[in-house]
Amino acid sequence: MKYVLFYTVNGLGLGHLSRSLAIARQLKKQDSSLVPLFFTASEGSHLLYQEGFAYYKVPSKTIARETRLLKRNLAISYSEILTSIVNTYRPVALVVDTFPLGSMNDLLSVLGLPLKWKKFFIHREQMNMDRNKIETQNFYDFIIAPHSKGSVKIPVPVSKKENLFWSNEILIREKSELQSREEIRKKIGVEKDENFLLVNLGGGGDTTTTENYKQIFDLILNSSSLLRQKKIRLFVPKPPLNATKELKEIFSELPSSAISFSHFPLMELIPALDLAISATGYNTFHELLACGIPTIFIPKSRGYDDQYGRAKRASDAKAALFLEENQIDSDLITKLKTLLTMKSEFSQKASSFVQSDGAKRAAQFLVEKIKS
Repeated sequence: MKYVLFYTVNGLGLGHLSRSLAIARQLKKQDSSLVPLFFTASEGSHLLYQEGFAYYKVPSKTIARETRLLKRNLAISYSEILTSIVNTYRPVALVVDTFPLGSMNDLLSVLGLPLKWKKFFIHREQMNMDRNKIETQNFYDFIIAPHSKGSVKIPVPVSKKENLFWSNEILIREKSELQSREEIRKKIGVEKDENFLLVNLGGGGDTTTTENYKQIFDLILNSSSLLRQKKIRLFVPKPPLNATKELKEIFSELPSSAISFSHFPLMELIPALDLAISATGYNTFHELLACGIPTIFIPKSRGYDDQYGRAKRASDAKAALFLEENQIDSDLITKLKTLLTMKSEFSQKASSFVQSDGAKRAAQFLVEKIKS
């Protein structure tokens, strides 16, 4: 067996895990001799089991804080477990997303090992890339940008410019794998004449998410012209396990007509939508656009993830609408009515905005370089 080790230590969402999962799925299709193996701290690790991949799970930073595990001890344990995994399985490749040295410099224990393996860094567009972080990419043989070529800035060391591969956007599912709009709506009980609206602001990992959910729900539920004339039907996520009491109460007070879901991957349900109000994380942003869903994007503040720039690019291309958090009260209903009026125009521009074959192309690149 030839193992490919994926390092997926997430921030607030499922971005690292989903991108790596998408590549691993394609890798399994393209070369059955390569066996994906995951090292993860994500609290969504059960999704790896769901998708049929083996993994080693370590405590996340979130649960470590809540249970008072010392950060120093957590970092040491990450390093020691990683070293043991690498020495045991002798992987032919290492694939790391977003943090070139790991979330706590824990990858330093394995990056310098004298192994015959290829190391790949998935460099998603991010903010705050200082010179030191750029240069740490020299530990890797190849850099994969999960974006269409030239659509964003991906700073890499001078010595690695020729080894930068633009894969296009990496999605957890290919569009050809998705069921039709009619099939999905029938399964979840949505009528043909209803405008099915997703409201999804992520997991509540910042101070304003709870307030934003309340604003949005109040505005929509108090707009009789939307609910009655436009037949809006709400589709909302179930509050995450780490949700505050207040956020859970807001969701519990939604009308019985609202459909609440807990489904991974969300992309499997997206074709059923008519429109969406969404935060602008990498996964949901590209999945909504790839499926041609007219969307109002509300960027959330994240340490590394430039949600603002992502939403602005889509807005400038007229592929979506863009709303800042302080504009929700004044502009949300107006923008929602614009989406309803121009659904077909936004849908066409949205679907052409994203090159959605990134997982397949990234897997092909891995296979080619591993075998070279």
